[in-house]
Amino acid sequence: MDDDHVRKRLVRRRSMKKKRLSAILLTAVLVAALCSCGKEEEPRDTKVSESTQEPADTSGEALFGEFEAETIDGESVTQDIFGQSKLTMVNIWGTFCGPCIQEMPELGEISRSYDTGEFQMIGLISDVMEPQDADAKEIIDSTQADYVHLIASPDLQRNILSRVSVVPTTVFVDADGNQVGEAYAGSRSKEDWTEIIEELRGEVQ
Repeated sequence: MDDDHVRKRLVRRRSMKKKRLSAILLTAVLVAALCSCGKEEEPRDTKVSESTQEPADTSGEALFGEFEAETIDGESVTQDIFGQSKLTMVNIWGTFCGPCIQEMPELGEISRSYDTGEFQMIGLISDVMEPQDADAKEIIDSTQADYVHLIASPDLQRNILSRVSVVPTTVFVDADGNQVGEAYAGSRSKEDWTEIIEELRGEVQ
């Protein structure tokens, strides 16, 4: 076998290795993109917990504890906000999260379809710490998600957001702030949320 033939075989092998490496790197990039903000795959039910621990059974506990916070409009609120309704749905979302934003128009429709004494919707913006945030307000206005949105106060960061590993994550609490049912990671359709809400309303009557 002459030297020229050997060199050609080496060049072909190097080229194939480079192509395989490029394919591996591309796959890694795509996986990272799909995992961003946690939910492009089918949603699953899970307890609110740190991603490195087994989910804790928090149903029936005061999930949010005592807290002080502000709405996106700058109004002061405490845990007493839960006492305004028999059942409260808290949707934890982020301004960076596509699936969060995509479900917000239907969440707004759900919120408007109930009497607030029976059911209320609250948004908790995981990545906004100051009221009047322009990006958050634009998202809320454009999606007509015209329910109360809380910002991530130190109390809420410590009590709840430190235990949330993906957004959107949604939890339900009763008038005393105790968790009702499961926590839900990922977005869902209006029909799915309505079915869940109706089931949980039966538990707090």
